[in-house]
Amino acid sequence: MSSVKKMVVEWKGNYRLEATNEKGISVKFDAPKEHGGEETALSPMENVLASLAACSSFHVLTILKKKRQKVTGYSVEATAERREDPPPRVFTKIHLKYIVKGANISPSAVESAIKLSEEKYCSVGGMLQKAVPITSSYEIIPG
Repeated sequence: MSSVKKMVVEWKGNYRLEATNEKGISVKFDAPKEHGGEETALSPMENVLASLAACSSFHVLTILKKKRQKVTGYSVEATAERREDPPPRVFTKIHLKYIVKGANISPSAVESAIKLSEEKYCSVGGMLQKAVPITSSYEIIPG
């Protein structure tokens, strides 16, 4: 069974755009300065990278919670390399570094959560990994 999603992207002047979903929730976009933008919001490619990190994070955090890990802080550093020529300037490599903070966090629980997110649950990653290599690492900060 498939579901249909709809987004409306509206021009807000210069290269500023706003995408709104059916629920009225929106996200803003802008082009980089070298392309005439004002950098008032993330570029579309930055949004792709952020979407990958967020999608994966939802699943990693859910799995860690189910594994009764007491996470007190969490972040993901997402880095990507882009091809310069020829256009389009697609990502050629993506790396996600998961940083998990908490008392007695199990490395095997973190590894398992990341693996399940990458291989089974994250839709954005599932789509992107068909086009670009995605690697990951993690760091656990006690506390």
